[in-house]
Amino acid sequence: MTSPDTRTRILDSAVELIARDGYDGVRLAEIAKHAGASTALLHYHFANRAQLLAAAITHSLDRERARAERWSSDRHRSSPAERVADQIDFWLPITPEDVREWLLWGELEGRAVRDDDLARALTDLYTRLRAPLVDAVATGISTGDFAPCDPEETAAVAHALLGGMTVRLLARDPGFTLPTARELAGRHVALALGYPGPLPFAERDVPLHVPGTGIAPAPPRRRAARTRG
Repeated sequence: MTSPDTRTRILDSAVELIARDGYDGVRLAEIAKHAGASTALLHYHFANRAQLLAAAITHSLDRERARAERWSSDRHRSSPAERVADQIDFWLPITPEDVREWLLWGELEGRAVRDDDLARALTDLYTRLRAPLVDAVATGISTGDFAPCDPEETAAVAHALLGGMTVRLLARDPGFTLPTARELAGRHVALALGYPGPLPFAERDVPLHVPGTGIAPAPPRRRAARTRG
């Protein structure tokens, strides 16, 4: 197995297990075992847990973005309004993969306020998350599809709106559904853009509530045997 292959397997395993057990609940040895690697090899690629979390975040975003781009490309959705609608769908936890990514990103957000390295990783994550929306808005302004506005500010407001909605969705708020969140986000982002009418969301299956992660539950851990003194 080549070194890049090993690193990718470790990151794939980190994304899955951190989403399942939380950052504090997962052991590095478990990630290494899940990846088919040794703990020493894991430490060769990542000096500490914080570095592994930051790398897993970047890896998950790259993977999700590639998946979203393939999805839009396969459906020939390229107009500015379609791209904005697809970005709203990208940010909402519609699929099990989306839920895993949001749980992972939440682990980073919860720790970034106390860790400078993770704070920088979070800033980079937010910038990269907003970039496709910023580009779609800027394109729509230039083509006349959207009213003049600041693309960066609009993307920042949309990000905050969708982030707040997603917390409610992941918390399984019974009075708040995915279709409701999608419609609300689409309506308010369209208003911010001066877009006439509803955004052209793609036809897709949107569940009423957030799906599960699709990850098998963790096996029970053995308690260490006590020794009598």
